[in-house]
Amino acid sequence: MGKKAELFVQSVKQAGGLMVMAVRYSGKEPDKRTGASREEYALPFEGAWTVVNGGVVKETSHSWDVLTQRYAYDFVILDDEGRSCRPDADPADPASYYCHGLPILAPADGVVVEAGASCPNATIWLDGKVHFGGGDIRGNYVLVEHAHGEFSCLCHLMPGGVSVEVGQEVRRGQQVGLCGSSGCSSEPHLHFHIQQGQSFYTSPGVPVRFAGVAAAPAPNYEAADPRPLPPGAYGDFPPFLTRGLCVELSREGEPSRLPS
Repeated sequence: MGKKAELFVQSVKQAGGLMVMAVRYSGKEPDKRTGASREEYALPFEGAWTVVNGGVVKETSHSWDVLTQRYAYDFVILDDEGRSCRPDADPADPASYYCHGLPILAPADGVVVEAGASCPNATIWLDGKVHFGGGDIRGNYVLVEHAHGEFSCLCHLMPGGVSVEVGQEVRRGQQVGLCGSSGCSSEPHLHFHIQQGQSFYTSPGVPVRFAGVAAAPAPNYEAADPRPLPPGAYGDFPPFLTRGLCVELSREGEPSRLPS
């Protein structure tokens, strides 16, 4: 099956899943007030990364109309100039990006229920658009079942970088893969969301309650993302993240809060 045919199949599955969820939830989709994750999750990486897509309101949402990904996040590493790619490197090469090849971690204890590892990196065309690499829009991915029927989905992992198997128990902070740009991707990044069920197509995403996070507005973020942020965009932190925040593990005993 060619790439266009594979993408068509994925699109049909998503459209069908949206119809199923529209009937199942009928306007009662999870929201930040009543449907946030019951589990508290750690950041699925080490070091300081920046949220470039995602939030818990429509204005900042990753994909508001795609219920599985409504509360998803895309993470990259930006330098102080707002660049995700090393300035002296080839931007068409995935290895030129700061986050490429870095460890991706389990955000909580759980069991691996799916692991896809057959996708190549998508070609980086330098036009800022998402392109398709492989037979799954998630690319290489790991799906972990946690408590309370919640599942974490970690996507666009590097070819050959998935380091866990289905049925394997994982602990919070354990490496499950390496950051890449496989599947539907514009450049290397981590897509992360929590879904309320195993099916990527028929399980709604839920707002993710993060714990143990230090956050601050990313310097020169507008260079990476010119979209304006709505007033009070960072008011949902903690426990929720919003695009434009640079986040990392907080020091032991340090509260999760923005610097005053």
